[in-house]
Amino acid sequence: RELTLQQEEVSRCVSAWCWRGMSLGAVVRGGAVAVSAECGRARGGEAGDDDASRRGVLVWRRGPAERERVVLDEAGATAGEGGLRVEAARRGGTEAPEDAASAAAEASEPEEEPEEETGMWAAYEAALEKNPLLIKGLTSFVGFTIGDLLAQLFIEKSGPYDPLRTLRLASFGFLVHGTTSHWFYGKLDGYIPGKAAKDVASKVFIDQVLWNPIFGVMFFSYIGIFEGSGVKGTIAKIKNDLITQVTGSWTVWPLAHAINFKFIPTEQRVLYINVIQVFYNCFLSIISSKKPEEA
Repeated sequence: RELTLQQEEVSRCVSAWCWRGMSLGAVVRGGAVAVSAECGRARGGEAGDDDASRRGVLVWRRGPAERERVVLDEAGATAGEGGLRVEAARRGGTEAPEDAASAAAEASEPEEEPEEETGMWAAYEAALEKNPLLIKGLTSFVGFTIGDLLAQLFIEKSGPYDPLRTLRLASFGFLVHGTTSHWFYGKLDGYIPGKAAKDVASKVFIDQVLWNPIFGVMFFSYIGIFEGSGVKGTIAKIKNDLITQVTGSWTVWPLAHAINFKFIPTEQRVLYINVIQVFYNCFLSIISSKKPEEA
């Protein structure tokens, strides 16, 4: 990035530097520009060669209240061949400091590096970024496990606990729900990326009218196969319970997904869905455990 200081616009020039053919001035002009530079290999300039170690890295510009830090170093270029690095930060006010020395003093203070987030949430986000498919599968595994445990132990309470039923639901969450949700919501956000009302409404419609019955068929087919119901038993289960599952979904998910598509980032959708779905999974667990003649 070029910084050009026109002589006729400068009220006072404190020092000038030349480094690899680039000239910068430490100047003061009320409300306009104040520049001070650090140069490891200064040549010439009004301040003299022996003053090459003087440093300052602030630039104020008239405009949208923006402060820029300018650093010259020998390490190399991040913006321009001369090794000029510019870091911009919003800041109120555009008034220049009283002199370039004050600019240099303020700029020489070390910048605080943002602290790295720690804790379970940070670990989850890091793992999600590294291996999204696996983490979303595990998230659904946990959601379906909790849902079935609640259904068996606290809602139905109609018989002894069935660990194989929990295993069927949990494995469906891991192998099917997490992976297909990763694919589906990624595609949906790709085709309809906006968060305006019409975009959210379109996503909710596609999810509940198109994806919802597809999900139901996958769910009952998976459970039927692992229950040993056979093809005929699985088809009978789908015919008996698919409408119940779809219409039951309409009591929960339109509002939940309106919030989802409006406020939740794409990568967090499966986690959000599983938090809501812990209770919906109780419903799925109950209807999936009924025999076709009981439905």
